[in-house]
Amino acid sequence: MQLFYDPNLQAGHHQLREEEAKHAFQVLRKKVGDELDLVNGKGGWFKATVSSISKRECLLDVTPIRQDNDRAVHRLHLLVAPTKNIDRFEWILEKATEIGVDFIQPILTEHSERKRLRNDRLERVLESAMKQSLRSWLPELGELLPFETALHQPPPGNVRYLAYLGKPEETGLLRDNYKRGGNVTIAIGPEGGFSPTEAALARTSGYEFVSLGPNRLRTETAAIAAVHAIEQANW
Repeated sequence: MQLFYDPNLQAGHHQLREEEAKHAFQVLRKKVGDELDLVNGKGGWFKATVSSISKRECLLDVTPIRQDNDRAVHRLHLLVAPTKNIDRFEWILEKATEIGVDFIQPILTEHSERKRLRNDRLERVLESAMKQSLRSWLPELGELLPFETALHQPPPGNVRYLAYLGKPEETGLLRDNYKRGGNVTIAIGPEGGFSPTEAALARTSGYEFVSLGPNRLRTETAAIAAVHAIEQANW
């Protein structure tokens, strides 16, 4: 299935947004009368017939198909420090979207090596991953925030974890601490981890220290291991 995304989809006549229209015409060579499958990133599935198409414009006759109500009962809010290599950070966004995440909050920490992001580019990574994995829910992406500010962004009801490289007796495994069905926030630091000052700040903000296992993990590995652990616990 080739999936298209438009956040403003509605029944009846609709002009597909320009990026998707160009893809339909220039890459997939769609023609008048062809059918498209679409999602709106909010759980909605649609079927549409192409009524007119050109290099930059694609007009559709849209029919709603269904509203997905099988979204996971839990909500996962991921705080993560962007990697120095932007490709690795994009990989985090892609794989977290495929596995299941609701909100991704980039954070700026003491050990951060990347201090700027282009969210417009990263949004396209999320959209592509959503379509590739045939999902109908698009994760939200926050603007890069200082760690101290980001600590207080998650919803009040979320259980909060921080992946920490401190003493073993200070942490338990994430898989042993998280309870199925609970809304959760987990913070993943940069290469080198969170500083002691940041760890102390997180603890006073209600974050519990957890471990992802005995091995030292890269940021991107740790982020995906954490997302997968939460998703697996909810199967």
